[in-house]
Amino acid sequence: SGSAVLGGILVGSAAQGEEQGEERPLIIELVRKMRKWCIPSESSPQAWRMVQQLQPVMIKEVAAFENMMKEMGFMDVNANSIASRIGKSSAASSPSGLSVLVNPEMSSPIKPSANETLSNISRMEPLDLASPVAAGLSEYDKTTQSQLSELANSFIQAYIEDQRSQILNKGRSILLCTDYHNAVKAGKFVDDPSEPGSPASLDDNPLSPFLFPQCSISTTAQQMYNLVRKTLDDASHPNLAHELEALPPVLYRASRELLDLFRIIIPTQYASEVASIPRTAALLHNDCVFLAHEASLLGAEYKGKFNSFSSSKDADVDDNPGRQNKMQLLSGVCTFVDSVPPFRDLATKSMGAMIELQKSQLYELVSPRLANFERALCSNESVSEWDDAETALSAALYHLRHLSQAWSQVLSRGVYHLAMGNLVDTVFSLFLDLVLTAEAITDPASRFVHSLFLDAARGAAEMFLVGAPTSDVTMSMDTQQNMDERFKIAHKYATLFDKLNAIGQFMIMRLDDVQRGLEEGLFRSVKAKELAHLVDATFDESDKRKSLLKALAATK
Repeated sequence: SGSAVLGGILVGSAAQGEEQGEERPLIIELVRKMRKWCIPSESSPQAWRMVQQLQPVMIKEVAAFENMMKEMGFMDVNANSIASRIGKSSAASSPSGLSVLVNPEMSSPIKPSANETLSNISRMEPLDLASPVAAGLSEYDKTTQSQLSELANSFIQAYIEDQRSQILNKGRSILLCTDYHNAVKAGKFVDDPSEPGSPASLDDNPLSPFLFPQCSISTTAQQMYNLVRKTLDDASHPNLAHELEALPPVLYRASRELLDLFRIIIPTQYASEVASIPRTAALLHNDCVFLAHEASLLGAEYKGKFNSFSSSKDADVDDNPGRQNKMQLLSGVCTFVDSVPPFRDLATKSMGAMIELQKSQLYELVSPRLANFERALCSNESVSEWDDAETALSAALYHLRHLSQAWSQVLSRGVYHLAMGNLVDTVFSLFLDLVLTAEAITDPASRFVHSLFLDAARGAAEMFLVGAPTSDVTMSMDTQQNMDERFKIAHKYATLFDKLNAIGQFMIMRLDDVQRGLEEGLFRSVKAKELAHLVDATFDESDKRKSLLKALAATK
């Protein structure tokens, strides 16, 4: 019989192990072999039925093997040896045996799963959440049954834990082995909402606030999301509640743990790249926003599926109210909303840190070249400081163009514009602060500042995108209509854009023009105190200047 073959193979090893005090490793190895060859690796209705049928077979085989070992004198229930750690099981014989457990060359109808590990990321060791060591069972309980008998008697639970192991290992393999730099498009392109209350706002899509905006996400995040959905699909399979009622809660738990794995591994694995490479930081931001968006919807979707089982009129369910109650409980707790805030926080931190890094780099590019720019504004002729200011602006715009190339095809349109608007404001502020605090500005300097700020406004407007994305190339600004649209978008997302334009125009105005501009609201973005300082620094003493300064002083 199969048990006799097994006993013949093990008798020598058991005897030698008993003499050398190595009984425990032998039994542990048997348990590992049984887990490897006898537990199905797949998750399907056929596998679920097979597990139900295999458990009584395993119990019979293990009992027959242990009884044979007792008859041969290697297991004595009265002696303080192996038998003191192995209890009695239901005695029975079986023609097919456990020889496959100790003979690696013997083929098995069930292929072992290619598990990988979560417990040791660097070594890629296999993860076995149900192993004796992982379960804390490396030591025998002298008053209970052996680990071999325990596995046979809890074969269904072992299969359930093995399924969880496989799912987490698949997720871990995706996170560690997939190239994180590969990206795919996700979501739907949504135009910026029109001004609230305007006629154009009537044409806005009312569902747009609930849509995931089009952007690029990593293939890693996409595969992890697909694995989460597959796990939940298995958990909500119509036949699973009837075959293995303990498996759906474990699969639901595993799906939540997959999201936790992403938040733990990716920011750690790619920490240096996320902190230094704009595109990688943008990808992590998008991945987190994508998973947060889907997490807010998954619970409602699968809660309904679990609830349909608990309210089913199936006769088998009616005969087992306990099973129905379990599905009702699972339907009640099924949610992923608690995963949304951590993902959003991670998205904000990754992109926020990158924007701060880019701000500091822009400051390093611009600030040293403007060290003497404020004092140079009192010069009546072109000086080197003016050339340095032009160089500083060119360097800043060049840097912003590179960021635009990295982000325009990765970030969603709204997030891209917010990020670029923030950085454009950083550049503008470095120039504006010096002009607004200058003690004297000559006519040549005024004309230079006007030209400089005009170039700055045009260069910054190029960073903002018009229309829906149609290709991998950023839309070129080759028409006046495109330019006007870009200026409108820049006005919306760059808070200092209007201020820069207003001060640029001020530099070529006369006092009468400034007075008219005040009446028309041209300088609404400039504080009265700042405008008064500019008037005082730019124009000579006159009655018109006194009248204008008096009017500005009266303005709150």
